[in-house]
Amino acid sequence: MKAQIAWAAAAAFVLTTALPPQVLAQEPGQARVGTGAAQRSTEGGGSLRPRAAAPAALKTVKGVSRASPRAAGPEALVKGLSAVSRSREGKQTVTPPSEALRRIVEEGDAAPGDGAKTLKPRADGAGAPEEEATRHVFGRDDRVQINGTTNYPFSAIGYLEAKTASGTWFTCSAALIGPRTVLTAAQCLFNHDDGGWMDEFVFYPGMKSFDEVPYGGYPYDTVTVQQAYIDDYLGAYDDVLTRDLGVVTLQEPVGDDLGWLGYGHYDGLGDFSGHLVAYPGDKPNGTMWRASCDVLAEDVDHDWLAHDCDATVGTSGGAFYAFDGSDRIVLGVQVAEDDTANYAVRLNRANVEWIDGLWQ
Repeated sequence: MKAQIAWAAAAAFVLTTALPPQVLAQEPGQARVGTGAAQRSTEGGGSLRPRAAAPAALKTVKGVSRASPRAAGPEALVKGLSAVSRSREGKQTVTPPSEALRRIVEEGDAAPGDGAKTLKPRADGAGAPEEEATRHVFGRDDRVQINGTTNYPFSAIGYLEAKTASGTWFTCSAALIGPRTVLTAAQCLFNHDDGGWMDEFVFYPGMKSFDEVPYGGYPYDTVTVQQAYIDDYLGAYDDVLTRDLGVVTLQEPVGDDLGWLGYGHYDGLGDFSGHLVAYPGDKPNGTMWRASCDVLAEDVDHDWLAHDCDATVGTSGGAFYAFDGSDRIVLGVQVAEDDTANYAVRLNRANVEWIDGLWQ
């Protein structure tokens, strides 16, 4: 079914007919295929290899219907959208929301974006089984392993490892959405139950297995979460479900070589075909898999998407995207499950604007 898409910025829509692709590729939210070459880190990142680590478990939600932050009121919502960043040197900074983000909140996050565009989501045929690519696993496990991980868009999807304050290593899934910008879940960057900020983040794009890491690993420069993800946690994950977005900024623009996925907000999002490419922990170590499923309009909330694409431990932070026949557009980030569905935090207008402010 058709749905209307509001791109992250009206200017990006206007420019699509005025400027060449190379210029457009530098706009937040726009996808880019890349050159296919692989950079190597000046600090040895290209030679890094993943270590033995525990895949992060999907968070369990108990009362999704009460998880919306909007009930807190506009001022609390604006404050909660401050960007809290931690550098690799351990310095923490807080950046208040932009005026554009404040206006979105004041409008109730309901006004449609300019340049609305019809989306015709469809099955993503890239990487057929011979070439490629736990929800909980509902029913038959129909996930497809991706063998052609160096082919776009899979070259832009990766395995993210980090160490908690107590020294435990965890892994999540993540995806490039800019030259240096990696989108994932906040739970993969900040652990409420183990000392707060994690550290030593390394992103392994296009990893096929622990034995086949075609581009090596790329260390981080900064990591960022929303203020409310830190402040609103009162002991239950439901408190922060809708704030579970995180951004990793890498030291190098590896996306220039490997490409990146687009992202955006769809107004009035109806039924569509969703795709989740990630590193599930119930499969062989470090292997990439894709799950696809139909998402019904009735399961699309302002703040999250409920779906039944197969997702297990390790898929937290995975990009949940739609394919419109030409581009893969990230609509949400996989974060949680309950007995009936899996959940991705939705890239609503406020979240898109928040990401735009961090995009590099």
